[in-house]
Parts: sequence; C-alpha cells; structure tokens
Amino acid sequence: MWLFPHNGLPPSALYWEGAGERIIGRDSECAIRLDGSEVSRRHAAIRREKDVVLPLLVDLDSRNGIRVNGEAAVSAQLDVGDVVRIGGWIGVVAASAAPFGEIAPGLFGGKVLQDAVAPLRQAAPSPLTIVLEGETGTGKEVVTRAVHAWSGRLGPLVAVNCAALPEGLAEGELFGYRRGAFTGADRASPGFFRSAQGGTLLLDEVSDLPLPLQAKLLRVLQEGEVQPLGETRPVAVDVRIVVASQQPLMDAVREGRFRGDLLARLDGLTVRLPPLRQRKEDVPLLFSQLLREHTKGRAPAVEGDVVERLCVHDWPFNVRELVQLARQLLVLHTNETLLRAADLPARIGAPDAPATVASSPKAEVRVEVGHASGDRVELPTLLAALRASGGNVARAAAMLGITRQRAYRAMESHAVDLDAIRGQEVSHK
Repeated sequence: MWLFPHNGLPPSALYWEGAGERIIGRDSECAIRLDGSEVSRRHAAIRREKDVVLPLLVDLDSRNGIRVNGEAAVSAQLDVGDVVRIGGWIGVVAASAAPFGEIAPGLFGGKVLQDAVAPLRQAAPSPLTIVLEGETGTGKEVVTRAVHAWSGRLGPLVAVNCAALPEGLAEGELFGYRRGAFTGADRASPGFFRSAQGGTLLLDEVSDLPLPLQAKLLRVLQEGEVQPLGETRPVAVDVRIVVASQQPLMDAVREGRFRGDLLARLDGLTVRLPPLRQRKEDVPLLFSQLLREHTKGRAPAVEGDVVERLCVHDWPFNVRELVQLARQLLVLHTNETLLRAADLPARIGAPDAPATVASSPKAEVRVEVGHASGDRVELPTLLAALRASGGNVARAAAMLGITRQRAYRAMESHAVDLDAIRGQEVSHK
C-alpha cells in the first residue's frame, strides 16, 4: 500500500507479508509509525490470518477513525485499489510497490502502467503493427510517442484522427493526390502515409474509416505502397503503423463496422491501456507532477481531503480529466498556497460522513470489498442499473446497494462496455 502524507512529502510504501498483526500510529512502539496530529498513538491495525490472502484493517478506537473508499469503517477487508484514510494519511492498496516514475518522455506511471507498456518497449524496434485499445483519455497518443522514441526510427511521428477525416476526402488525405486530381486540388499533397516516411503513423479511431477505404488500407499494409489519387503508379512507403481505438476492434468486427481481414493484418501486438481507476496509486503522484509542470516547480500544497477525494473519484475521462482539473485549479486559485477540498468541482465528490448509531457510537460498520461468490452481482441486474443511470457508475452502485468500487469489479468480471452503454443513452436523447 502506498501512503501519502498530509504534509506533501514523498509517499511511503507499506508492505505486509505472512500472518500476524501490525499496529499503525504515532507511538514510537508502533510497527508502522505515521506522524501528524490527526493520527492517534495507536490508531489502527493491519491483521492477516494464516492462509487468508486479503488483510483486515481495524480501527483501534482512534480519535479520528478510519475510512475505506470514502466510507467510515470500524474494520474493513482490504483489496487492491481500495483507498484508506488514517488520520491525515491517505493510502492506496496496490499489488506492488514499484516506484512511480517517467516511463518515457511525458509518460508517467507506476507498476500497472509499466507492466501494460512493457511489451510495447520490447516490440518497438520491430516492424510489428501495434493496436492500442483504451478508454478516452488513457494516453494512447502519448504511448504512441513512446513507441516511436523506442523504435529508433528517424522519420517523423504523424498522428491522424480518422473520425475527423471527411468521408469524400479521406482517401486523398491518407494516400496523397496529384494536382488537379479532383475539383479543388489546386496543389499536390503527399498524404499522411508519405508524410510519415521512415517514421510512425498513428491512425486514431481507425474503426471510423469507411469500409471501402478499409479495403484500400489493407492493400497498402500488404503491399507496402500507396496509390495517390491521379497518379498512375504506386509509391513505396516505409512506415510503422500504430492504430488506436476506444472500443476493442474485435467488437467493431462483430458489429460489421470493421473488416476482419484488416484486423488480422493490423494485430501484430494488441495492448489495452489501463484506465486511471485501475491505477489509483498513481493519481496523487500524477496530480503533483501536473501541478509542478504548470507552475514551474512552485506548486501549491495539497491538503489530505483533496488527495482522498482524488483517489476515490472514478475518473471516467481518465488522465485527460486529471490534467484538466489541475489546470482549472491553478487558474482559479492562482495565488493560493494550499489547495483545499472546497476548491474541487462538485463532481469530485466528498467522502461519506462517519456513520452514527444512537445506541452505540462505536457500532461496527464493516466495508465488504472481498470477492465472495455469494456477493456476485448478476449481469442482467448490473446492466439494468447502468442503463437506468445513463452509465453513471456511482448512481448505478447506489441503486444496487453496493459500493462504486464493487460495481467496477462486477463490470470488469462481466466485461461490460461502459462506453457503449453511455453511447446508447446519448442516442436515445
């Protein structure tokens, strides 16, 4: 578990192995010492029974209690991705304590992202075509720049948004054209393929290309040459192809929007980039990095409540949303030396207040985050809640009476396409 302190210092990594108990607090005799006035002398304990994979976090009658995923708790079984609050310290449970760092120029992340892009680093010097899949804002173009840098190719990196290409002009834009090849062609154009000669061409949202153009793209990939409009002879090209898509391309094939033979030709290596909610331990560090970049090292301090809310938020638009949030806060609070929870927009919701029970102020509130088979959320029920909420996971979780964290786990176990559900909602409006 990564622990992020209240005072802006670098995070600490907390490991646990084997069975037993470790006491957390500011007492010198605690196995895990955390400073700060909000931490009790003996604040909490981490316990793990023999042969039990998931540890248990237990409050030891501390003054400020503990929170897990924004909810007050007396004890909670911890799992990867859970967000823990102990006094002024915020912890994120991670599968590994691999350090956060710059994986490639402009690409920052910890163990989850490092593992995802490791095959790309290995394949980059080869001619393999690469397919990048990932939700909006997961950094597909940034990762493409990393692949280009790792490849050692001397030509340029050219990025094309296929969804933005006018259907009638897409062929000429991609493959080039001769002057006078069509009305309005008052000068020749090399096209995107020849502009990327010796380098890398990113075809973003490639499934949005019209089917007839997909057939011509397949021929270019097979023959290694393009046929510019108005020319009588093809032109050889040496280009590394990277394609990107929010939706798995196999889904587009099943829907009849993408050619199966083209996917077979493109699929040299397919990598799915993890959404930000699957690497929550990176969120505070990414946020700090962004603040430093945009203030040239003179970033404001960040209070603990802000860190907790950032970690609990589900980030539907991923890193792009985090980047925009950092920019917004710095513009609206230019002269502030401390960013507070009150500065955050409403969508970055506040954690729940501690539960109160009239008969016993210390009645146990257990946060269940395990994977017991009896707690499985059935697919029809899950889909109904997501559709009723318009794809809002927090509202769907509330309808089902479960935590948002558990709702995401259920979605992942059932391979639910949240973007498709949200798209259905938009199309009905």
